[in-house]
Amino acid sequence: MKPPSMFLAGLGCWLPEPYPASEAVAAGLYDATVFAESGLRSVLVAGPEAPPDMAVRAARTALGHSAGGHTVIGTVLHGSTFFQGPEMWSPSAYVMRELGITGATGTEIRNGCNSMLAGVELAAGLLPHQSGSRPDILLTTADNFTSPLFNRWDSGPMGVIAADAASAVVLSARGGFARVDAVVSRVYPEFEAMTRGDEPLFPPTGSAGRRIDTVARAQQFNERVREVGGMSVADGIAKACSETALAALDEAGVKASDLRWVLVPNGDEATTRNCVMEPLGLDVSQSQWEFGCGIGHASSSDQLIALDHLLRTGRLDAGDHVLLFGGAPGWSAAAVVLTITELPSWI
Repeated sequence: MKPPSMFLAGLGCWLPEPYPASEAVAAGLYDATVFAESGLRSVLVAGPEAPPDMAVRAARTALGHSAGGHTVIGTVLHGSTFFQGPEMWSPSAYVMRELGITGATGTEIRNGCNSMLAGVELAAGLLPHQSGSRPDILLTTADNFTSPLFNRWDSGPMGVIAADAASAVVLSARGGFARVDAVVSRVYPEFEAMTRGDEPLFPPTGSAGRRIDTVARAQQFNERVREVGGMSVADGIAKACSETALAALDEAGVKASDLRWVLVPNGDEATTRNCVMEPLGLDVSQSQWEFGCGIGHASSSDQLIALDHLLRTGRLDAGDHVLLFGGAPGWSAAAVVLTITELPSWI
């Protein structure tokens, strides 16, 4: 999809204090061998902070950076991966109430680590139909993986350690600091069971009090499925990632060689290189992989945290092209191509 007129008008992140990975090793939480090989320095850990409250803090920053603030928001989309609060409850309505947003619509997006990028795609379809007095859309996302049902220090492949954070962005047709040139998402259901494993569909894991073990699920899938479409599971995932990223670039009319940065989920260097950077013909140093080693995998906030960091450290200029890429259970891939139109006044 190529939105006719869609801009990032405001951006905000809320980050808790980092917990050193070396301390996690000393406490017996994190495997020493994995630590030595991963390059992970620290992980953001929010303690008792409720994810919707984290989202509200990020949203206040984003709204403060955009013209009109909360008074011009016509839609609020809240995305997440993990528990948000009481079940059968609406975190998006909570975010709206806390921010004083009335007369608007809102909903929750449960698309795992692609929830924010999925929100951009949904917003691209909604934005042309927003009312004149409330023309903008607010996207928020937040997760806190502190739970007795989940071990963040053993939650994924090498270097993929779940982190807590929140981010928010205001999307507007009226202008902003970055233009959305294209957004593409694809679902690859042949890999659906990779994050389900042998788990029963009912009763749900959380309500049954079972531990959420994503590593075991992936191992169960890999033991049963050796090939998908004539290639290994790893190669199939890499192909899904690269073809989605390339489709977004083609839609935007931007060459991979024109990209200043490629912002991906924070994880291990090998996956970043093999799934995205090498297929694009780019060096892994353009991915902000090293910066992510001090963050951890903050669910669907990774790309916006990195974008905010690049803006605040002076490593973006007007005219730069940036690719935001994500992969999530389901299995889905999503890519958004941005062009920086101006440096925002708030950096």
